[in-house]
Amino acid sequence: MLKNENIIIFSSDDWKSGLKSSKYHIAKHFSRHNKVLFVNSIGLRNPGINKSDISRIFAKLFSFFSGYHKVSDNLFVCTPVVVPFHSFRGVKSINANLLVWFIRLMMFRLSMKRPILIIFMPNVKDVIGRLNEKCVVYYCIDELKGYREVDRNVFEKDETELLRRADCVVTCSAELNEIKKKSNPHTYYIPHGVEWAHFRSALNPQLPIPRDIEEFRKPIIGFYGFISDDWIDFALLDHMAVVHPEWSVVLIGRSKGDINKRLKTANIHFLGIRSFEELPAYNKAFDVSIIPFVINQLTMSSNPLKLFEYLSSGKPVVSVDIPEVRNHAAWVKIASSHEQFVRHIEECLLEDTLECRLMRSDAMRNETWENRIDLLSRIINEHTHEQ
Repeated sequence: MLKNENIIIFSSDDWKSGLKSSKYHIAKHFSRHNKVLFVNSIGLRNPGINKSDISRIFAKLFSFFSGYHKVSDNLFVCTPVVVPFHSFRGVKSINANLLVWFIRLMMFRLSMKRPILIIFMPNVKDVIGRLNEKCVVYYCIDELKGYREVDRNVFEKDETELLRRADCVVTCSAELNEIKKKSNPHTYYIPHGVEWAHFRSALNPQLPIPRDIEEFRKPIIGFYGFISDDWIDFALLDHMAVVHPEWSVVLIGRSKGDINKRLKTANIHFLGIRSFEELPAYNKAFDVSIIPFVINQLTMSSNPLKLFEYLSSGKPVVSVDIPEVRNHAAWVKIASSHEQFVRHIEECLLEDTLECRLMRSDAMRNETWENRIDLLSRIINEHTHEQ
């Protein structure tokens, strides 16, 4: 584990986004022995003229003028402000200077010198070489150019330069690893981890089930995560709900747009965001947990963090067929069609036992974030250059 270092994490989402993604866990674990500055996302796409984007702009302005937010003794969160039209050449230059100025200011206020940079967003590449850093890590967790609203040409140009300039690259999936190591030989594969003890608590008979999900008709088929067209196969959800109107299909998480307009059947329920601390209790309520991803470039290179959390909670899991899930085929039923997905859920409902739930959870005991951070620390130490 790294100790007594200054670490700046350039995130691809915001600390208060409602999703406790890999960036959150990496920041929390590193902050136990290091000073960590978590930099909220500067975004990848140009904003639209809509309520959601306008609200986000004002929220970021408020966060910017508030300075940094202290989460704990060693963990701080800040929000840079940049011109939100990333595709224009002049704007990119302005944004690079604004970002460097802002980060230098935060470093001064927090007494951070010679930081380690962990970059999740290629469009912050221009900070490299301007913060007196000792190591640059490109941490690639998704094929971000797969998002529909991302300018692929701009993204690919930025990522090509970041891959060239990074001291090392870390990917969360074997698919991403094969792609990125062609551009940087110092590329490593580290799958996502899990807060195992936290999710194991779903097997505690004393853990109460939240009232808002307890009222739904059993069985409950559950999912949590980011709910959008880029990730979710809504046709699959509709198929499940129509074939089995007696099932309650429950979705938890952050959504893009008005998700209720996409849900066509009465037995699909959207609960919105629930805190990370509450997730084991909701997992306990699920009879079967699902990964109903749409198959595209984004999802085929993903490593669903929720898979480890579902299994640590002891849940039977049904997933679409994506490469990283195949690595856990002993514990997951994998479907290649909508019909097979439904059949696998039916099988899980018939086959699941307490013994099976304990075995699934036990299988995840060593897949912890502690172990992942130890490996990441060794990689960073290997590629750190002293002044």
